[in-house]
This record gives sequence, C-alpha cells and structure tokens, in this order.
Amino acid sequence: MRELQVRSNVLESPTIQWFVITDENLTEELPSLLREGTQVALVQRTTDQKALLFSSRVDPDGQLRLHKVGSWSASGFWHPSSQQEKSELVPNLQEYYSDFQGRQLVVTTNDNWPFFKIKTLENGTIVAISGIDLSVINAVSEKLNFTYRLITPPDGRWGGPQPNNTITGLVGQVARHEAHATLCELFITVSRESVVDFTVPYYLGSATLVSPAPKEKNRSFAIFSTFTVDVWLCICVFTALAGPLLYKVTRFLVLYVGEQDIADYSLQSFSFNVYRNLMVQGNLITSHRWSLRFIFFSWYLFCFYIYALYSGTLTAVLAIRAFEKPIDSLHEFPQARQNGFSFGAVRDSSYADVLKSAKSGIYREVWQLFDHDNEDKSLLPSPDVGIEMVLKEKYVFINCQLNTMLQAARWGPDKFYIGHQTFLPQGCGIACSSGSPYKGAFSKAGVQTLGPV
Repeated sequence: MRELQVRSNVLESPTIQWFVITDENLTEELPSLLREGTQVALVQRTTDQKALLFSSRVDPDGQLRLHKVGSWSASGFWHPSSQQEKSELVPNLQEYYSDFQGRQLVVTTNDNWPFFKIKTLENGTIVAISGIDLSVINAVSEKLNFTYRLITPPDGRWGGPQPNNTITGLVGQVARHEAHATLCELFITVSRESVVDFTVPYYLGSATLVSPAPKEKNRSFAIFSTFTVDVWLCICVFTALAGPLLYKVTRFLVLYVGEQDIADYSLQSFSFNVYRNLMVQGNLITSHRWSLRFIFFSWYLFCFYIYALYSGTLTAVLAIRAFEKPIDSLHEFPQARQNGFSFGAVRDSSYADVLKSAKSGIYREVWQLFDHDNEDKSLLPSPDVGIEMVLKEKYVFINCQLNTMLQAARWGPDKFYIGHQTFLPQGCGIACSSGSPYKGAFSKAGVQTLGPV
C-alpha cells in the first residue's frame, strides 16, 4: 500500500523533488511512473545498517532511469559510487541540462515558410529545408549538444486549448508529451501558457492586414470624379435657383418699386443665361440696377471658382493614376464589408484567439464580421492559404507582419497592399511540456546564442 502511495505522489507534480524510502525494490519499476523533469531520490535498504542511494537520470538514449549514486550506513557516512563522485543525490537541473549528451529530441512543426520550411519524403521522414525557426533550433541544438527528429500535427494547426477541453495542433502534441518541444512562428498567449511552458521570446512581431493591391479607378466618368456627390448636388441646386431668383427680383422691381427701365426678361431667359455663365459662355443680360448687378456679380464669382476648381481637379485626375482606397486599419472593416470584402486569419492562431475571446471593442466588432456560417473561409489552415485567398478574391488577411512582407516579396509586392497600421505585438517562443526542464535550458541557450530579444 505504501508503494502505491509513492507512485501517486510522484505523478501529481512533475517539478517537486522527492525523497522516497521503501523496502520494495523499485529500481526497475519506478522510472516507468516518472516523466522527464521529475527528480526522484530513492533509498533502498539492503540491511538494517546500510542502504543504497539512487537518483533519477535521463540517459543519452532518452530513457529515464535510476542510477546508483552511493550508499549510506547507520553511522551516517555517505559513500559515493566511484563513477558518481561528483554528482549530487538530486542534481541541479540547470547544470544537468546544460549538455544533452547527444540526445535526440522530438520537435513538432508545420510547413510554414519562411519560418520553417519542411519536406515529407516517401517513407514519411520529415526533412527540414530552410527557415528562421530552423536556424533558431539549430543554434540551440548545437549549444546544448542534441539532435532532433521532426514530426507534424495530424490536424496541421498551431493549436491551443479548445472549449471541449481538447488541445489541438502543435501545442497539443507538446502538452500530451508526444513531442519535447515546438517552434514555428508560435506566439505566446495566455491560453497556450495554461497547458505548455514557453521560453523567453526570441522574436517579437505584430499583426498587420494584407489585401489585394488597390485597382486603378475607371476613367470612363472622370469628368464627374472631380467633385463629390454632395458638391455636384449643391452646384445643381444653386444653378436651378439662380435663374428664378433673378426673375423674381426683376418682377418685384417692376411691379412694386416702379422700375420701368428694366428689360422684361422671361424666366427661361434668366435660367438659360445663368447656365451660360456656368459654362463660361458669356452674359447676354445687362442691367443698370445695383440689386441685379450684385446678384450677377455673386453668380459670376461662384462660376469662376467652380470653373477653376473643376478644370484644375480634372487635369490632376487625368494626369495622375487614381486607385481605390486601400484598407489600412481594423476600423475600416465595416466599410470594406460593404464593398464586398471577406476577412480571415489562421485557425487557432494567436490573432484568431484574441479576436474570438474579445468581449467588446474593435476586436469584437472584427470577429463579428467573420463568416461564421462558413468558418473555413474565415479560419484558414495556414498563412499560405491566406495569401492565396488574397490573390483570388477581395479578401483581407490578418497575419504576422514579417511573414506577410516575406510572402509578398515571394509572390510579387505589386499584387498586395500591406496595411500601415500594426497591432497585437506578441513574442514567439519555444513551447515545452509543462514542468519540463527544457524551458530553462532552451531560454539560456537562446539568449547566449541569439542574444536578447
């Protein structure tokens, strides 16, 4: 019964150091109950006066075993084993994992150029080709003296905790101890940190918006593009009212003031003359009365300004290529939706996680604009698919700024518009299993090799 209690305690906390005393021979059975990072010291009593001392170690082959480190006698003397004279009963993990002694670790990643480009051979072996994160893991492995074997998650996601208590993607494989570590443009988030441990960030990045390059505006109606609809409406209203105003003033002067020397112009004559003035065709109506002259002067001045602004703006429109308004910020999403744009991000990415978990504000508004009836259109499997969506249709993709710029350079910068506004600054780190001793070793090696972030 005592043996079962020991096993239960060891499994509950992977980071607590234990000192186990038992009469049972657990030197062969106990390692199967432990996982790396759990440090156990075992005292095996051989006689009433003596006991053998064992400590858990991870051998270069990756197996966790109990190694004899010495013996103890009732007189209180410690006798270290000849091969373990310099080792402690419970070793310092930071020192112990400063050299992995050529061990092979399992690292999970996704095919995600330019961070981790991989190729799967016919026999199923995954080969690393190039990438930023490939350089990171190579530098760390050289510093800590280990090799690695690559695997990929079955679902191809970056992953994290889900509402149904499952853990998807890269994060899930590490959390379930199917892999020792993962790195693949994996941003550190609160939800992910609840199931895995992250090293110190080795790269800081922000999100940006990528959309199709704005198309050139159609010049078929360039003569009307000089003014806005409101300005054109005001010009039409004033032109329609100027003629009747002049006619009413002349009628008033003739009928009520007695100005008989005023020519009896009709409403049609005034209206047509006002239109002639606007078209810079000269004036056919004259008057000696200052009331009419003031109205004519005001109208001439109005026509002069309209003509000057129109001709100058039209020259600029015809001389300079005009493009559609690009999408620069999240606040422009509602208008973009009205213009037929769709929106998306990588499924289970840190950006999708932030938008989904937002309770209010612009992030919540953006999340509501996603296509929740067809989530496969808004939540994409990889950045490559997002870039392809931008090339095929009116689509705005939320992605890491560095990834977006490199992808745009790959496909052709003239095909994309990258928003000037960045948001959601986050750090990328190497994810390790909770309680794993790799976290400290990877962090230290990364800082020493790559420098502080």
